[in-house]
Amino acid sequence: MRKTVAAGVLAFCGLMTTGVGISNADEIQVEGNYATQAACEVDGPHVEVNHPGTFTHFQCVQHPDGLWYLYLSN
Repeated sequence: MRKTVAAGVLAFCGLMTTGVGISNADEIQVEGNYATQAACEVDGPHVEVNHPGTFTHFQCVQHPDGLWYLYLSN
């Protein structure tokens, strides 16, 4: 009985992570980088990309190199 429940939970978690991977598929990194988070956030709402799709959200992420990178997503 415990093995059946454990297998069911594992299968359910596998299905849930598949949805997460698909939902994050519409995120792109904008070319270039920024020295500060403020500079990245100023460009975020106004950036234009040559990529199919409409992007409604932006996020500035600091990478290990200390620079900020702009990501667009739906």
